[in-house]
Amino acid sequence: MNEKDLLPPIGFLADLDSGALARLACAGLFVTRPRGALLAVQGRPHHAMALVLSGQVSVSVHAHGDRVELATLKRGDVVGEMSIIDPRVASATARVTDESAHLWIIERDAFDEFIQHEPHNGLTLLKALGKVLCKRVRCDSELMLRKAEEMRSHFLDMDY
Repeated sequence: MNEKDLLPPIGFLADLDSGALARLACAGLFVTRPRGALLAVQGRPHHAMALVLSGQVSVSVHAHGDRVELATLKRGDVVGEMSIIDPRVASATARVTDESAHLWIIERDAFDEFIQHEPHNGLTLLKALGKVLCKRVRCDSELMLRKAEEMRSHFLDMDY
């Protein structure tokens, strides 16, 4: 394994020791994807998670004919974590927006196998992914509350 194929202790991996990171790295695949490459497509089956090692990834959803950008992911951010925990179709589209992005990708089955063989490290990973998901839910809740307040103030200002 060369230095390019080492998982750094970033993002949801921050609490793993170097041995666990090395074993986890072997369970996944290091890839470089060019600008425009799709990592997940909203509504299509998806069963992998990607950690952004370098570059940027845009996450967006399409609804009622509009495209809404949800996030721009950078080094240490993860995409596809929902598919690792709850295997359904992708809830959003993830696309590389930099010239390229270096990623570490792990399939759901390999992730599950790692957790079965390393329950302590698996629990650490699942708790960290839970925190990522909780942060996203809180951000979404705050955004919905702000939008609701904007709508309410708009209607309170109406002339009759």
